[in-house]
Amino acid sequence: MSYAEVFTRKPIIGMVHLMPLPGSPGYGGSMAAIEEAAMQDLRALEAGGADSFIIENFGDVPYATSNAPVTMAAMTSVAALVAKEAKLPFGINVQFNCVDQEWALAYATGASFIRVEAFVENRVGVHGVTYAAAPELRRLQAAYPAKTMIFADVNTKHTFPLVDQPLDFSVHEAIESGADALIVTGLLTGQSPTVEDVREFKKLARSMPVLLGSGVNTANAREFFEVADGAIIGSSIKINGNVNDRVDVERLKKLVEAVRG
Repeated sequence: MSYAEVFTRKPIIGMVHLMPLPGSPGYGGSMAAIEEAAMQDLRALEAGGADSFIIENFGDVPYATSNAPVTMAAMTSVAALVAKEAKLPFGINVQFNCVDQEWALAYATGASFIRVEAFVENRVGVHGVTYAAAPELRRLQAAYPAKTMIFADVNTKHTFPLVDQPLDFSVHEAIESGADALIVTGLLTGQSPTVEDVREFKKLARSMPVLLGSGVNTANAREFFEVADGAIIGSSIKINGNVNDRVDVERLKKLVEAVRG
C-alpha cells in the first residue's frame, strides 16, 4: 500500500521507539534486545490497527544534532529488520533534525516519509541550536531522488524559536520549500495543542495535510481527527500510557475505535 492511499483515511501513525542505541549514554549493551523491542512494537501496531508508523531513535537522550557512525549503523540495521517484516508503510525520524542521516537511512530502507523538526525555522533546545534544514534536505532529495515524503514540524515540541517567526510565515515557507505534510504539536511529548490551535493551523495550511504530532488520546481523538488530517501517536498507546514502555495492543484498538467509530 502506498502512503498516498493511507492518507485518504486520516492515518493513525504509531511509533517504534527504539531503545538507546550504541553510542548513546543509555545503551544497555544488547543489540538483540533493541531488535526484539522494535519487533514487539511493530507486531502490536499491526495487530492494533495502526495505518503507519515511525522508527525513531527515541532512547538516545539527550539528543544531538549529529550522531556517531556506530549509532547510525545500529539504527540502519534495526530499521532494515523492521522494514523487511512490516506490512505497513513507515517513516524515519533521526533526532534531532539530523536530515542528512535521516534521508540516507530512509533512502536505504525504502521509507515512505521522514519527520523533520526544523524545516524552515531556526530553533533552540536542550540539543543546542538547529537551523532550517530545507535547503540542505531538498538538495539531498535532488541528489538521491526517492518517493519519500517530507513531514515538517512547525513550532516543534521541546524547542523555542531562535528568533520570533510568525506562524503564517512559517507555514507558507514550509509549503513553498517542498513539505508534503505539516505537523502541529504541543510544547512537550504527550501534550496536545487545543482544537482551536489545530483549526487555525489548518486554515493557514489550506490544502496541505496537517498532522497532530503530540497529545492525542482516546478521549480527544475523535474531536481532533474531525479537524486534522491524521496524527502521530506515541504515549497514549503505550503500556500504562508510559512513553518509555512498549506499544499496548488493547490501548491502540480503543483509540482506533474512538477515531473510526
